[in-house]
Amino acid sequence: MAKLAFDTGGTFTDFALLDDSGELHLHKVLSTPKNPAEAVVQGVSELLEQFSASIAMDNLQVLGATTVVTNAVLERKGVETGFVTTDGFQDMLRIRNEGRYDLYDLNIKYPDPLVTRANSFGAEERIAADGEVMTALSEDSVREIAGRLREKGVRSVAVCLLHAYKYPQHEKRVAALLREENPDIFVSISSEVCPEMREFDRASTTVVNAYTRPQMAGHVAHLEREFAKKGIDRQVLWMTSSGGLVPSRRAAELPVRLIESGPAAGAVAAAEFGRVAGETSVLSFDMGGTTAKLCLIPNGEPNVGTDLEVAHYQRFRKGSGFPLKIQSIQMIEIGAGGGSIAAKNPLGLLDVGPHSAGAMPGPAAYQRGGTQPTVTDADILLGYMGTESFVGGSFKVSREAAHEAMAKLANSLEVSVERCAWGIHDLVNESMSKAAAMHATDLGVDPRSLPMVAFGGAGPVHAYGIARKLGIKRIICPTGAGVSSAIGLLIAPVAVDLSMSHPMPVNAWNIAEMKRILDDLAAQGAEVVSAAGVAKETIANRFTVDMRHVGQGHEITVTLPDRNLPEEEFLKQLTDNFFKLYRELFGRTVAASVEVITWRLRASGGKDQVTRPHETQAEEARKGSRQVYFQELGAYAETSVYDHYKLPVNHEIKGPAIVEQRESTAVVGPSGIFHVDASGNLVINIL
Repeated sequence: MAKLAFDTGGTFTDFALLDDSGELHLHKVLSTPKNPAEAVVQGVSELLEQFSASIAMDNLQVLGATTVVTNAVLERKGVETGFVTTDGFQDMLRIRNEGRYDLYDLNIKYPDPLVTRANSFGAEERIAADGEVMTALSEDSVREIAGRLREKGVRSVAVCLLHAYKYPQHEKRVAALLREENPDIFVSISSEVCPEMREFDRASTTVVNAYTRPQMAGHVAHLEREFAKKGIDRQVLWMTSSGGLVPSRRAAELPVRLIESGPAAGAVAAAEFGRVAGETSVLSFDMGGTTAKLCLIPNGEPNVGTDLEVAHYQRFRKGSGFPLKIQSIQMIEIGAGGGSIAAKNPLGLLDVGPHSAGAMPGPAAYQRGGTQPTVTDADILLGYMGTESFVGGSFKVSREAAHEAMAKLANSLEVSVERCAWGIHDLVNESMSKAAAMHATDLGVDPRSLPMVAFGGAGPVHAYGIARKLGIKRIICPTGAGVSSAIGLLIAPVAVDLSMSHPMPVNAWNIAEMKRILDDLAAQGAEVVSAAGVAKETIANRFTVDMRHVGQGHEITVTLPDRNLPEEEFLKQLTDNFFKLYRELFGRTVAASVEVITWRLRASGGKDQVTRPHETQAEEARKGSRQVYFQELGAYAETSVYDHYKLPVNHEIKGPAIVEQRESTAVVGPSGIFHVDASGNLVINIL
């Protein structure tokens, strides 16, 4: 079956088409921030116009990753949203969890809630933590709330009642009443969006879902209409933050789970490229036009966490944003991409980012209205990126425009244009290397022991400099590095992550209740995954549980043993798994009873493969040469430029060199030696 994947980024929208014969075709167009669907439709149309003869359109599967949800939250461009909670808790979104990300800041601030206080309502009801109905649901109070929402023109509402993660009956009735009174309203209830403990985190997740749901539903519907006009009648599959694909209907209902879909696709691709290159553990480095993402991939699979935070008031300060209780691949993101703007700060020093020129107006070299120097402009002036070969020559950039923008900044800093350009490039590398070292150290890994998989439009350009700072000796730049996230979509399995909070102490274990919970999760998972076309008998279920010592405030995620084991053996393995991980994380164990808080399931189909043997070209791989700056030499040097796709397998070449793909460029410094392996990966070894 043919597959067409698209990944909407901040600057470029990337495409990868796997046709019926197994050939891979790559494409890239500028994103259209005001309406992301425009760039998707443009790129799909251009690819199909060129390769439709090799595709059975009625059997073409389209896969997508998007920034629609992320941008709506970061730019606060979602819809006006309502919030309904148990009466008396209307200020939950403002009180938060009473935590402080800076204990000593007397003027500490948080992002304003996505729902105004005037749109926060209390329903007369109350269910206790043990399930006792303390106050029956007043349907009249809900109908009154529905009327006020209708008067205000609120299009979407989040419902989060106390203890609804375990006792959802009142929430479900509230949702039914709201829809009765206003059939066109979007209703997100916490027992479906995030059936987990901790009221504020659950409410925050449900509010983000409600805030972005109409937008995502419109985006999905618009694309499927456009695809239907082209004869594509299969529903689109969308990448979630945890690295699995889900059908359009679920993506439209639960957009909060797609908030990191593009970066997740990149991490899935990096894991596969590392495996193909013979590496089990790698550091994934994805640098695009707007941001850079770093992800540690141990033993062939990215780490998946159970918490995420977005829209930080203090950039990258944990606790200063909106918490989301969703499964997501653990990575760190830095506001440094090709479009990151360089400027002089109030201290008279050079700063790069976090502001980005994006796709519009873009870097100065794009000649689309940008006048401020960016990382891309610096890389062009240093010779790392060619003006005639940018995006395969289909997109013309101007070295003169880059120089003009850079000269203004250089003059204000009283340095040469070349020194300013190198400062921008090196400062970005320094920021990313420090972030990578911190990320690896937090996970107990020495980054020097890891090879780096570098991709994204700017990743291979900066990989050599970052690797040298980290002490990494091996870099892998895959074929199609500039659109690797789109390739990751072709590889990723159809998968859904589900959770359910239901506390259960190990010393009061209820085996029948456990089986009920797991069977319920498995049935929900099978429904979602089979809706995407996966045969039910091929679905694989992986169960984990969040556990803690009784009385602790946070949990760790532990693999659940085989549920069919005898109860005594099952509980022994479960506690052994918990204590082993606890010791690895904290260096000791505690003599206290243990409990399960949340049950989790990943239900998935199988992965696909897209790698093909690299065919040695008879043509000359060297394209020419140009002047390139290398700090190791302290000067520009005439440097050979090679075509990645024409390099013979396993033929080693000493740096310095520039290796160009259509969508990206790899820089090899004087200390590097490189070759292309049998799978087409460019492998750089640093001496």
